[in-house]
Amino acid sequence: MDQAGVACATLVQPNGTYGLDNSYQCDSAKQYTPRTVAVGILDPAAHDAADKLSYWVNEHGMSGVRLQSPAEPDDARCDPLWQRAERLGVPISIGGGGQPEKVDRMRNIGARHPNVIFAPDHFAGWSGAEDKAAMTFALERLAMLPNAYLRISSTSLGPYADLTAPEKDLFRTVIEAFTPQRLMWGSNFPSSRAGGYIGQVKLGQTALPWLSDADRSWMMGKTAHKLWPMLQAPVNG
Repeated sequence: MDQAGVACATLVQPNGTYGLDNSYQCDSAKQYTPRTVAVGILDPAAHDAADKLSYWVNEHGMSGVRLQSPAEPDDARCDPLWQRAERLGVPISIGGGGQPEKVDRMRNIGARHPNVIFAPDHFAGWSGAEDKAAMTFALERLAMLPNAYLRISSTSLGPYADLTAPEKDLFRTVIEAFTPQRLMWGSNFPSSRAGGYIGQVKLGQTALPWLSDADRSWMMGKTAHKLWPMLQAPVNG
């Protein structure tokens, strides 16, 4: 982070390393607090999901939760976790997507919990979707919810340069629907590792040349700082 010129960051638990055990993630964030916060991972459809969220927030200082589940995003079993997230003031990231109907299901549960800020991960899988026009329309509908944000990472910014001109227009339509004030960049490092962490930061800074400097500053940090205002740069930085 120092070498890349990154002042603060959220540390997001990947689902393939420690699964639902967020201990390492939370301990790492504590080690560098207030420069970092932890976003752990939970299965929202689990019978004890709400209590697990309270445990990780209250006992380990977790500041956000990423939802990964075989259940559909709007499955009624997920509602208790969303209700607890509202009580705890914890923003939600949603894994998955890639299909318009999945985005619609995210919209359903987001509408049921209007006081919970939530964001699909990885541009909601737009870049891997077969029908990008339908995905764009679904994301435009999602963006109508004021509590809906969107996370964007190297999985979308990397392939952007190879999109066709019409696809780039659709990509931009999604950005404009949410506005940069509800768009959050993530490095996806170390899963995305071209050029190392510095390379991933540079990709975020250059991949969308039509963004203004002000809009890019929202995407690269200011939006996330709205969700996690406790983040602070190191005193010597």
